[in-house]
Amino acid sequence: MELSEQQRAAVEHTGSALVVAGAGSGKTRALTAKIAHLIDKGYPPERILAITFTNKAADEMKRRLMALTGLEMARFPWVRTYHSACYQILRRHARLLGFAEPIQIYTVYHQQKLISEILIAFNIDKKYLHAIRAAISNAKNSGSPAAYFDTCKRIGPFRLEDIYDRYESALFEKNAVDFDNILMLTRNLLRDHADIRDKYRSYFSYILVDEYQDSNDLQEELTRLLLGNGNLFCVGDDWQAIYGFRGSNVNHFLNFNDNFENAKIFRMERNFRSADEIVSTANQLIRHNRHRMDKACFSNKTGGGIEIGEFFSDAEEAEWVVDQMIRLNRQGIGFDRMGILYRTKFCSLPFEQALRSAGIPYRMLGDRGFFERKEILDINCYLAAAVFEKDDASFERIINTPKRGIGPKMIENLNRCRIEGGGLQGGVRRAVAEKILKPKIHGALVTLLSLVDDIADMKPDQAIRTIVDRIDYYDHLHAYSKTEGDYTARRENIEQLIFAASKYENLLEYIEDAALIREDKADEASEEAAVGGASLSTIHASKGLEYHVVFVVGCEENLLPHWKSMESEEELQEERRLMYVAMTRAEKFLFLSSAAYRKGQYNPRSRFIEEISAA
Repeated sequence: MELSEQQRAAVEHTGSALVVAGAGSGKTRALTAKIAHLIDKGYPPERILAITFTNKAADEMKRRLMALTGLEMARFPWVRTYHSACYQILRRHARLLGFAEPIQIYTVYHQQKLISEILIAFNIDKKYLHAIRAAISNAKNSGSPAAYFDTCKRIGPFRLEDIYDRYESALFEKNAVDFDNILMLTRNLLRDHADIRDKYRSYFSYILVDEYQDSNDLQEELTRLLLGNGNLFCVGDDWQAIYGFRGSNVNHFLNFNDNFENAKIFRMERNFRSADEIVSTANQLIRHNRHRMDKACFSNKTGGGIEIGEFFSDAEEAEWVVDQMIRLNRQGIGFDRMGILYRTKFCSLPFEQALRSAGIPYRMLGDRGFFERKEILDINCYLAAAVFEKDDASFERIINTPKRGIGPKMIENLNRCRIEGGGLQGGVRRAVAEKILKPKIHGALVTLLSLVDDIADMKPDQAIRTIVDRIDYYDHLHAYSKTEGDYTARRENIEQLIFAASKYENLLEYIEDAALIREDKADEASEEAAVGGASLSTIHASKGLEYHVVFVVGCEENLLPHWKSMESEEELQEERRLMYVAMTRAEKFLFLSSAAYRKGQYNPRSRFIEEISAA
């Protein structure tokens, strides 16, 4: 593999190292080259732990490693996300924490259902659901839920800690964990059981972490617990640290030298993506951040264009953007190579309207993950019910999908039939066995239970086809869909699901992997963008993507930087990094625009534009 001088120096170093990789500098190439180099030096690939932040990134890294080394994918079992790697450890030692096998991983859907039930029990308005779910997640990722809740407000007469305790008890009773439990419980396992900790420390000969600037406190603690010999190789860019609101802590990156003895810092400063005019302008912006690692990013490409537009209204701004798109398209640049980026979703409306009016095809990116779509949830809940009898959320979803005449009142009655320690499905089985239901309902539930039992031992793709066929799911989906196009898209999603499921040998393996995926919206966006049409995306969802032409719109005070992030210098610096990420998505042409009035509200032009203009 051909490497730059900066990349090669980092790859050939042994011991703790931090690679400060500027935007577009080829960090993935350096990371995979590092693993290949280690294998050449005699390190067994099975004992190299390489952490990525998305499942797609892990799969891509494995493919690159196969091409570089000639080894099969199975030789890289520990190229994984934090959650996937930790789950492998947790499932092997779950009995030490009081769990039985198999453990169920709760999806977002399951979490929301459980929290909703707890809010009803506590007589708390459901409008707090998302805030409470976020608080529970943040508490776990902090590494110390009790300390986190000490700083939180009550909801009515209830402490958040009371809701958290009820939620955790319910998870344990159902022999389940949520996404964040995977990290926290693995931390507890490694921290409290020296023999388990020593086992993995001696097993992993090298640990590599991608996107290190996005690590949170719990992930950093896990890395330290697993690191036994000082062989740590981290790659990232503090200039692109934009997930503080999710709990990531850029200080782990900035203090790397202090935290790891004899660590060496490498800088990869050449941008292979963007024209130097764009790179230099982005450098000018980020220099206004006080807390950062110095880099002298540059590009050997020239001829880039940067234009700043200032308008009275967001409608005028949108018309200007569309005019520029049409002009560039006439010069031979496809609309699919253009991206419109904004700080918050509400900004998209005038641009959608202007694009439709001009007949320009476009796609909204990062709205909903694949596994969150109705048709995928329906099918996966059938599969989950076949594996986890206590999974009430899944069984309650499928009991009347498609409609079987079983409403909330009937479900309430069936819940009264629960066997002690069992779930809703157990209650239904008891009601059917005792023949206490009306003939129509009895027959419908017998058919449902028969399907659930039949698919339990099938391969996942066969199980999905069986479900779709036996419940006439496509007829149900057709009736549900708003248009023929909507129906076609949903049916294609199921066909894609069948293809993905065909790679697995059993339902448990498939369900575990599906639950471990928390779609990185940028990953899904990149696949959708390839289909055609301009991309509309929040800046957060655009990280990792690149476009020939980028429009960063809504560059106004109170929007970018966002009004919620202007109370502290730390939050303001993250907003500036967000602007930097948006700018460095552009390869050749960068347009920055603002509107004095957006949604009827006046805001002055962003200070970030002023910082660029004054440089």
